[in-house]
Amino acid sequence: MKKLSYLFAAMLVALAANANVININSGTTDALRKAVASAGTGDVIVMAAGTYVESNSDYIAFHGKDVTVKAEEGAEVIVQPQVPIRFKTGGVARFINIKFDCGHLSDKSSYENIIVPADDTSDKKVFLEGCEFFGWTQNAAIIRSTTSRRLDSVVINNCYFHNALKSCVFLENANACALVITNSTFADIATTTGYSAGVIDVRATGASVRVDHCTFYNVQAMNTDYAAIGKIMTTDAVVSNCVFAMPESTDNLRAIHMEGGAANNCLVYNYVKDDGYGIRSAVTKTDCITGQDPMFVDAANGDLRVKGGSPLMGAGTEGSDLGDPRWIPKMEYYLVGNMTGWVADAKYKLVKNPANENEYMISLLMYAGDELKVAKSDGLSIADSDWYPTGMGNNFTVTVSGEYTIYFRPDGQGGDGWHEGYILAQAVDLGPWSSWFGDADWAQETNSYLSYNEAAGKVTVYIRDNKDGQWKAQVKYQGIPAEDGKCYHVALKLKANHDVNGVTLKWQDDNNTPNVIYENQSINLGAGEEYIYDAVVAGVVGEKGSNGILVLDFGYAKAGDVIEVYDVVIEETDCPEPPTYYLVGSMTEWAVQDDYMFTESETVPGEFVLETVLKEGMSIKVVGISEEDETWYPSTIGFEYIIDAAHAGQKIVYFRPAGNAEWADFGGYFYIDATQAVDQVETDADLSKFLQNGQVLIRRNDVTFNVLGEVVK
Repeated sequence: MKKLSYLFAAMLVALAANANVININSGTTDALRKAVASAGTGDVIVMAAGTYVESNSDYIAFHGKDVTVKAEEGAEVIVQPQVPIRFKTGGVARFINIKFDCGHLSDKSSYENIIVPADDTSDKKVFLEGCEFFGWTQNAAIIRSTTSRRLDSVVINNCYFHNALKSCVFLENANACALVITNSTFADIATTTGYSAGVIDVRATGASVRVDHCTFYNVQAMNTDYAAIGKIMTTDAVVSNCVFAMPESTDNLRAIHMEGGAANNCLVYNYVKDDGYGIRSAVTKTDCITGQDPMFVDAANGDLRVKGGSPLMGAGTEGSDLGDPRWIPKMEYYLVGNMTGWVADAKYKLVKNPANENEYMISLLMYAGDELKVAKSDGLSIADSDWYPTGMGNNFTVTVSGEYTIYFRPDGQGGDGWHEGYILAQAVDLGPWSSWFGDADWAQETNSYLSYNEAAGKVTVYIRDNKDGQWKAQVKYQGIPAEDGKCYHVALKLKANHDVNGVTLKWQDDNNTPNVIYENQSINLGAGEEYIYDAVVAGVVGEKGSNGILVLDFGYAKAGDVIEVYDVVIEETDCPEPPTYYLVGSMTEWAVQDDYMFTESETVPGEFVLETVLKEGMSIKVVGISEEDETWYPSTIGFEYIIDAAHAGQKIVYFRPAGNAEWADFGGYFYIDATQAVDQVETDADLSKFLQNGQVLIRRNDVTFNVLGEVVK
């Protein structure tokens, strides 16, 4: 049996390697018939999803060809043949994942079979994989050969014959060399009393028959000389690992009728002919089971899955389960908890840890407060299954939202760090990223979380709550240590699923002293749009030094927002030449002039000063000129400052490119002292007055006084 299965699998692979593909769809009349007629040996016909009605104009003729017909991947394909599928000598006809609605033959008195050789056919092979047959009402077989219409072999695997069918396979007086049926199901099938054939019937004495791991439910040959399997004339016949069950007990039906051969590891239930075994006495029986209910879930309504504790479990050769494997539930381990409603869910099935055969594992997203444990389930129910750990009130509780890998040891021998020896939860490494909330408690402040994809170099920020302010989500990227006076290339990309406003990026030191790299402005992200930041920033050193932390504040994001941050670059680079700043306005016709150039303050780093004469009504702002571009302060057109009477005259203008919130009246970037000039003093060669940092000072000899007469050092 295995040799034949491997042979056909090899034939499929060999043909597929050099096959021409013919794609068809159900919108074409007689699409399958026409495709088969046009196909050459080795071609593959791929059927798109749909129902194919094949008319009675001609046979669907596989004449001497090796042709494969299969459903498109994932598609449901139903064929309604009104004429038989016929063959002539030579070749292989393969059908893969096709459903045959068999009740549509146009002339049922003439057309008695669905798959049948033409006259004088020999040496033809039929291969069925993953197919389904239903609706057959003829008193003949779906697949049939006769003395003059011979099939070399029929191989059926993973197929399903059901509902109102009659005989399925009838090799009548044919010199068929092989019939192989594996991993298949036959359900609700009955031949008529007058039809002298079993559901599976082979009359060729020289044939070889192998039926393995199949399920037969409510299958009966009404002629009591025959059976679900039989009449089998050859003695080279083996039925193994199969289950035969009737809904009610009957004295007149057999499960297996063969002239000899063997039945190994089969379960027969409610077929009680032949001394209660339901197997003809000429058959050698080994390790067969009788009288035990296979425990189907709901066979009367087509659910042939078996329940936990079924006698089919482990009763086959080499410890396999009996019957069609599709109905055998697998005892698996599932992570269950409040996130699944404490029921087994396929999404939470654990898999073997490839690094440790004693462990199972699953990687998933968990939220703070989730409670969980592990249950062993057969996929039907976990009510009677084992729980790990056993008992109540001992669930594992997640304290911090994020991605985890959960490890599980059924033997409870996890050791230190394992929850009661069964569960170990390890948070997925976030690489250089982390949540940052100052002294706030992450678990209590928010359920937002990070997900880091090391291969893609991307961190994803998921917003789950509706808190306002910075506690919504603030994350940091630990870069390289920054030093005062050095410059750093900082670049990244941002992308969000929704509009996210008010995103602030800061180059932060470890004492929370920020350098807002957006010049005290925040940015807005458009849904699905990529935002790129790429600039050179200065090192920041606070009281504790600097760790070069890039901080992203999503304080105005909303629940359900997802922000991706990727292509992050933080590297030391050469500092650019500092820009030169100029006061421009109506007095310069908005052009740069050397007379209005600022100089850097000797006492206040980052501040620039310019002493000049201002006139009432002037419009002014500041422009920075560098090698590559120019920057205006404020940047928005129309935000010029208009000189009023209080700020006219000989004045010192103070300017900070980083801005100063206390200078809001002047656009946030510069300041003009409104102190009035001092009253005229008597002429004295040793006395002078001057402005310093917006304050009028008077110097007499070597002593400096303010206007209140106080000595200024």
